[in-house]
Amino acid sequence: MPKVYRRPPSNTWYLRSWPYRIFMLRELSAVFAAIYFVLFLLLVTAVRDGEGSFDDYLDVLKNPAAVVFHAVALAFALLHTVTWFQAVPKAMPIKLGEYRVPDVAMIGGVYAAWAIISLVVAIVFLV
Repeated sequence: MPKVYRRPPSNTWYLRSWPYRIFMLRELSAVFAAIYFVLFLLLVTAVRDGEGSFDDYLDVLKNPAAVVFHAVALAFALLHTVTWFQAVPKAMPIKLGEYRVPDVAMIGGVYAAWAIISLVVAIVFLV
């Protein structure tokens, strides 16, 4: 039996459709999350080391490049969160007897929980 030739995928396969682009952006968001985590660890170290080190860290954060990085990291975190929440009904369908909970209700419940938890955290840290 002869082998069937399979064309290798192009290096830009993810540009063919919008869901592929979202998938690649979601994967790229992990890089920004990792860099943000390292910056957070550096902040914890600066706080531990004392006021001089913390002031130097704050000066670095005032740099426009750092502000842009944090804005991009926030956008990627929101993209990651939204796509994750949209996957909830597919990953964990809930049935009540013979009735399946609608996808909109499940996604809305996750967003409601996110808003409530965010509100509680904001109250704890701002009050």
